[in-house]
Amino acid sequence: MKIVFLIDDDADDREIFADSLSSLDSSIMYQEAVNGQDAFEKLLSGTFPKPDLIFLDLNMPIMDGRTFLKKIKEHKDFSAIPVIIYSTSSSDHDKQYASQHQAAMFLTKQYSIALLTRDIKQAIENFLGV
Repeated sequence: MKIVFLIDDDADDREIFADSLSSLDSSIMYQEAVNGQDAFEKLLSGTFPKPDLIFLDLNMPIMDGRTFLKKIKEHKDFSAIPVIIYSTSSSDHDKQYASQHQAAMFLTKQYSIALLTRDIKQAIENFLGV
């Protein structure tokens, strides 16, 4: 079983993402966190299964995606997990930061469910082989 972890503070974005993911492959387990701190606490708890792929929003309260990306890539138990930046931002600065901190891919959030599903499908095929 493959596990996809979405870290995003927007409840609507989480719901749409989960619906798109389940329409692609219902065997993929979906987990979520509302910010980087919440995500890191879940990962470190030991009760939260280690994900195979992380989708990460950049702009969140408490711990933003930039800080989370840096921390996870420095952590020995989680540094190999591919992290896909999943943000409304399309700025060159954010793309450069993501690349410098070993993000596997940068996706700008789509506001069309069809386009969102297409992008999630591409990422899952590339990184999970599903």
